[in-house]
Amino acid sequence: MPKIAIFTIVFLLIIIGGFAYFLFQEKMPEFLQSPQMPINNAEIKKEIVKTDFSSISQNFLFSAKIPAGFKAEYQPFLNTINLYNPNLQGSNNTEKSQIYITYFKAGRFLTLNTVNITLQEPKIVAGREAILYEIAKKPEFPDFVGQPEWRNFKHKALDVRFSAENPTYFYSFSYNPILPESVFNEFIDSLELYQ
Repeated sequence: MPKIAIFTIVFLLIIIGGFAYFLFQEKMPEFLQSPQMPINNAEIKKEIVKTDFSSISQNFLFSAKIPAGFKAEYQPFLNTINLYNPNLQGSNNTEKSQIYITYFKAGRFLTLNTVNITLQEPKIVAGREAILYEIAKKPEFPDFVGQPEWRNFKHKALDVRFSAENPTYFYSFSYNPILPESVFNEFIDSLELYQ
């Protein structure tokens, strides 16, 4: 094949790709449109604040250290706590979510049938049983209502068993793929469960 034909094909593919990017950009999840770090690692780690999550909602019986710039908000309609970075772009705090905390009461670890599990790793967190999952919502199910967009795509979540009693609370800490894993791990390492 002559060099001019190869060059023409490559040039056309670049033009078509660029056109498709601009045409479909608004339909992409925001965190995929402009991948960004919330702030650089050094700035996130500079200052941390111990937060009593039970003062935000009595169902969250723990404290942990969060980056000083982050904010925590209780979402009563979902019984969740959203840790978000107000410095990120987004029209609301859910779009700025970095760590998303949910809970359930059960006798054993449970996972939703709406997600595919690609990793399941037992751990010990704050002296309690825990499992680290890598999950992604199954495409045949609708998006999670009222939750951060990134929760519909592949991300990691750590479920921690509150006590040996049955049933007991299980707290699930999932984090945005753009958040450095080291920041999430520091948050989890600082976790203190109240019992």
